[in-house]
Formats: sequence, C-alpha cells, structure tokens
Amino acid sequence: MNIENKKQIAIILLAVGLGLVAAVLTANHIQDSIKTETARLSQEFENKKMRPLVDEIKDMQAELQKIKDRPIPQMPQMQATPSLSKSSLALRTPEGKRAYTVRIDALSAVGGMVNPGDYVDIIAHMDMPDPVTSENEKISSMIFQNIQILAVGVKFQAPGEYEEQQEARALNITFALSPEEASLLSFIEKNGRMQLVLRPPEETATEVIQAASWSSLADYVFEKQGTELVVPRSKADIEPVKSDKQEEVKPFIQIFRGGQSF
Repeated sequence: MNIENKKQIAIILLAVGLGLVAAVLTANHIQDSIKTETARLSQEFENKKMRPLVDEIKDMQAELQKIKDRPIPQMPQMQATPSLSKSSLALRTPEGKRAYTVRIDALSAVGGMVNPGDYVDIIAHMDMPDPVTSENEKISSMIFQNIQILAVGVKFQAPGEYEEQQEARALNITFALSPEEASLLSFIEKNGRMQLVLRPPEETATEVIQAASWSSLADYVFEKQGTELVVPRSKADIEPVKSDKQEEVKPFIQIFRGGQSF
C-alpha cells in the first residue's frame, strides 16, 4: 500500500472519529438542553398553577391589614355586680309587672328596715262608707301579699345599714305590681294609708284573711282567747224593731256570757 492510500485511510478514520465525537457531544448537548427546557417548563407550569392561590393569599393579607388598621370602637364599660347587674329600673322590673312608687312613713315601713329584694304584705287602713247609714267605719285589710320591693329611694341594692332609713320621716318605696294591683294601690293611696309587713324570704304562700273590723276583732279574741269584747253600740250593725209604744234600736250583734245574751 502506497503512502497516498495510507493518508486517505487515516483521513477517513480521523473523520469518522471526529464524527463520532461530534455525535456524542451533540447528543449530550441535546440531552442537557432537553433537561433544562423540561425543568424550565415544569417551573413555569408550577408558577402558573400556584399564581391564583398566591394572588388569593395576597388579597386576604391586604384585607386583614385593612381590618387591622380600622379604629376599634370602644365598648361601654359594664359594671360587674352580683346577680342584679342592671342599673335601669325598667330592666329590673319582672315581666308582667309594673314599677309603682309610694311614699310611706318610715314607721309603717317596718320601721325603715326594708331592702330592695325583700317581699312584703301590704295592709290598707281606710274609712269604708256604710251603704245604709252613710257613716264611715274604719277597717284594716291585708290587700296584697308577697309583693316584691324593687327599690328604696334610689337604691337598687340592700344598704346593709338601716340608720339612714330609720332617721327619715318617710320613704319612697317602689313595688313590682300587676297593672290591676297598681290601680288598686293608687286608689288606696288616695283614700287611706298603708302599712308594710315584712315576710321571710323562704315563705311565698298566701292566705285568705278577713278584713279587720270591730266585729271581726270581737270574734277573733273570743275564739282565740275566750274573752268577750263589747262592741261599741255605734259600731254595731243595728236594725229598727217596731213596737206599739215606740221604735227601739236592737243590736244586731249579740254578746254571750255564760250562755246568756246581753
């Protein structure tokens, strides 16, 4: 083989080797480019996918910042007191009741020893007109029982001390009454006077009590004590008795002693 042929063969082998090297390098470059492009496309896809969520989070943060920047309105300061924390008389008045205030002398208000929250019975002292004689008779009757006191003066809470109330000549006492009770108490206030009887807190029962008069007093004392009271003639119910000579007045109430009437 001559030298010329050897050169051609060497050139061909070199070209093939260079071609192989170029092919390998090209393949590596293409593979790296594919990896890079794939990573770029993947990152771009992720960014596009997450962008709405990121934008929503940014919007929420902006709204929270606006709320944070708003001035906080000051709430009215509440007074912490046990059980009755209401400062308004209307709020303290039980449902179905009405707040009614009377002015009563301290002695008739259990000597001034009554507190808001107490329950009392109310006795009325009145002059009742007799439909027959048109004369007035003084009677005392317990008109209301188990009535709640809402306030004494302007105090909604128990004062704890009674000296100030005892020294006062009269007290303004506010009761919780039904509308009908309030109307009747207003009538009694205009036509008589009242007296309060303090009840134990655990006693809520009511009783039917007869109105106090001369007759009922005599009956009670005779039944409980066995003592006979002579009812004043002017206080007894009388009826005219006809006679041939003259009309005489005979007591309608008879007093018995030892089985004999007088």
